Amino acid sequence: MRYMRLLSLVLPFVVITIIHASAQGIDTTLCAYPSVAVPLGPATDGLALYDIGGGGCLRGEFVPGFARWLFGRAFVDYEFLPLNGLTTSVSFISGGGTIGASYSPVPRLALRSSAGGGMYMAVTKAGSIRNPFLEGGVDVQFLLSPSLAAGLGARYKHFLVPNGAIYQGVSIALGVSFDLAGARKGTDIKVDPKLSPVFPLFYSYYNDHPMGTIHVSNDENIPFEKVKISFIARQYMDAPRACGAYDSIAPGTSVEVPLFALFNDAIFKVTEGTKAAGELIIDYYYLGRATTKTVPVTVQVQNRNAMTWDDDRKAAAFVTAKDPLVLGFAKGIASLARSDSSAVSIGFRSALGIFQGLGAHGMGYVIDPSTPFASTSATDTTVDFLQFPSQSLAYRAGDCDDLTILYCALLESVGIPSAFITVPGHIYAAFDSGLSPADAAKVFSNAGELIILGDKVWIPVEVTLVKEGFLRAWTVGAQEWRTASANKTAAMYPVSTSWELYAPVGFAEGPATLALPGREILLAAYRAEIERFARSQISSRVAEFQAQIKSGKDIEKASNKLGVLYAQYGLLTDARTAFEGAVKKKEYLPSLVNLGNLEFLAGDMKKAQTYFDRVLKTAPGDLTALVGLARSLQYGDDAGAFQNSVARLAAVYPSQAKSYFPEGVSTQRAASSDLREVSTWAE
Repeated sequence: MRYMRLLSLVLPFVVITIIHASAQGIDTTLCAYPSVAVPLGPATDGLALYDIGGGGCLRGEFVPGFARWLFGRAFVDYEFLPLNGLTTSVSFISGGGTIGASYSPVPRLALRSSAGGGMYMAVTKAGSIRNPFLEGGVDVQFLLSPSLAAGLGARYKHFLVPNGAIYQGVSIALGVSFDLAGARKGTDIKVDPKLSPVFPLFYSYYNDHPMGTIHVSNDENIPFEKVKISFIARQYMDAPRACGAYDSIAPGTSVEVPLFALFNDAIFKVTEGTKAAGELIIDYYYLGRATTKTVPVTVQVQNRNAMTWDDDRKAAAFVTAKDPLVLGFAKGIASLARSDSSAVSIGFRSALGIFQGLGAHGMGYVIDPSTPFASTSATDTTVDFLQFPSQSLAYRAGDCDDLTILYCALLESVGIPSAFITVPGHIYAAFDSGLSPADAAKVFSNAGELIILGDKVWIPVEVTLVKEGFLRAWTVGAQEWRTASANKTAAMYPVSTSWELYAPVGFAEGPATLALPGREILLAAYRAEIERFARSQISSRVAEFQAQIKSGKDIEKASNKLGVLYAQYGLLTDARTAFEGAVKKKEYLPSLVNLGNLEFLAGDMKKAQTYFDRVLKTAPGDLTALVGLARSLQYGDDAGAFQNSVARLAAVYPSQAKSYFPEGVSTQRAASSDLREVSTWAE
């Protein structure tokens, strides 16, 4: 009855404590240990009071989530100890609690120590007493499974009485413990995802650059091993994308895993923002048991025209230079510039022609009231709506970013390197002139309107002035660059290098064809602007040559130089007048060569040959005349005459012959080309 009274007090306390701890999600272990009691005292006249006895222990252990190396314990013990030399014995029933610490040198093994106390009852035939007791112990546990462990331990007990101790001894216990949460051990891995919105335009970008991060935490007291983390959004991905792999995640630690995704092009069909279901898949081993945990996540998908300006180079993904509409528009206009041998370079002429073509097409600058560039570019998180080039061509309108993207796409489609220029609150375009700084200094009269970076000379173009013409757009773009550069707020991003990070996306939706302005309209717009450019560049030098001609000094030489100046800038009618003035009174050989060049450009090869022959009668070794004659014959039908002319050039100038005719004496290739240019004018 005495035993039952004590058990009725202590056992419910232990059981309620175990149940409550388990219900609160605290790791709870129920342990049963039979034991051997080895008395150490007291002794009377050198004779030990107790003999070796035995007993058992029932206890619950609790591990707090904030410190996996700590544990608490509530227990009930029973020990039976015979009195030495007598036929009677003492039973000790005790209950209490301890606090301990655990260390695991390897995952399955735990070394533990604890200390605590409680109340005991000592019961004999003569009666019983109740008093406090103290205890401390060490034990070793070996995990057999996540739920089951075997343990061996020793506990020192000191049962107090007012005058000392009624019993001191060591209990050696061997038994098993059962983790009430063992079934879920290793499955309750903590995952904290932080996903950013996904922009369909950059769907290939996310394969190498994270769209967010996830924290994977180990709140267990055993490592997670061979951990692999992957992600899939089944609506837009064909297979899970591996994001990270770790040999081990130690107890109480976490890892930050970058989240990658290999989206398919289905995501590019999103025209309105939406949400997609995704899954984080964590594969790992816990005590040798393979485990998989799947965590659902929600992915915010923006529309395909959406972008943020945290990196201005992102706009390059919109520069779809291979779009059929872009190619058709740009190549149709560039062909006019290529067939018109005139100022600077083919690239410059094509860029000017494309800009003028946009004006003739009716393109206009319209600020987007909902997402103006000045405000959206001021923050890294505001979402902007950008048009693809084919959309802008179809709408015939766009804001500064739309027009910049369109112009760069058209330039890139015909092989002209382009770039974004950003200044505070604004973006516009630039293109590579194709000239070295030294050559540019000879062609352009105002170096302040150029951007010279390294060995490249860039032309800035303010695309929002598309209705005002190329020259005005160039002048304003140069001024904006100078101002922002002085304030150290200007930046330039070549599209080709930006593509390395933000590849363009194939955008095939929209009209199959686009109605271009008529050829005559385009040609008139182009020629008017190219002539304006030419005359603006050479006006001061023209005045100098004309003054020299009027003075009557070296008229032929001055007239020829004036003609060369006109010819280099495409003012061929003026050039012809100047060259004819130089040969009016005598056979001035440089001007005869240049007149032959003009006929070559005009496509009259017979007249060109006549001029070159006149020069070679007087100067058989004239290099420019020999080259000009061979090139004019190359466009003719007399293959033999052409071969003889190349041989004649090679006999005098072998290296030049190889340079001008690297492919030998082929007439078909030259005759099939509509591009005729004169690289050298005789002076």
